[in-house]
Amino acid sequence: MKRRPPAAGASQRYHNRLARQYDAVYDDAYWRWHDRLTWDAIKPYLPHNAAASCCDLGCGTGKWGLKLLKSGFATTFVDHSPAMIEQTRQKLHALGAKAKRATLLVADIVDLSLLACDPFDLILAMGDPLSICADTSAAVAEMRRICKAGGIVIATADNKLAAAEYFLQRGDLDGLESFLRTGRTHWLTRDRQEQFELTTFTPGELVRLFERGGFQVLRLTGKTILPIRAYKQLLDQEGAFARLLRLESELAKDTTSAARASHLQIIAKKI
Repeated sequence: MKRRPPAAGASQRYHNRLARQYDAVYDDAYWRWHDRLTWDAIKPYLPHNAAASCCDLGCGTGKWGLKLLKSGFATTFVDHSPAMIEQTRQKLHALGAKAKRATLLVADIVDLSLLACDPFDLILAMGDPLSICADTSAAVAEMRRICKAGGIVIATADNKLAAAEYFLQRGDLDGLESFLRTGRTHWLTRDRQEQFELTTFTPGELVRLFERGGFQVLRLTGKTILPIRAYKQLLDQEGAFARLLRLESELAKDTTSAARASHLQIIAKKI
């Protein structure tokens, strides 16, 4: 298994510290609903060839890459946090022989030079590694380089239109103007040494980023359009889990609804 230590930084420090508690942070009814929504979007793009290879960029503790591995695909897990990769490594023990088809790599998505060109049929970049990285164009270029011709990338990013509310709530017009001009803000942690920068996108900006990077955009949706996280008690109602999934999916058919969502999800094909 290849490993290379990434450059130190605020994001790495934050994710290294959080790694052991990461799964617990995202363990409630809302995140189970959110994960079902995400997997339902991924499943139609799973490779038809059992010999296909997949990659999970910004894998964290391995949630999506492990699903790919369990589905029978050789999977490469990539994260800039060694502690996150270690959490993934520990989970592989339960997969028996399938664990042999996993490759773990500590690397930043802006520099995937340890990976060969064109090996992957499907690349996931969930959890907004595009927003976290230092150079979004370089990240998309690296995604294209490691993606097979006709291969699929599914990625998420922070929505600029949703993030603007933070500045409005604080009456910070100077901050709002700067943010809307640049799309740049920072992760809101108390420890300044962990306040890494974030890049946000409007739906149109995210589409253009991938189109300029040599992809055909197949679909862009908001995630989530309905603000279920603020009303997660609804998920306790009988039948609400499935009903809200259905409503969210119906709303996502109208691409303009993505502007309302807290995050954006793009599905793109290498051309």
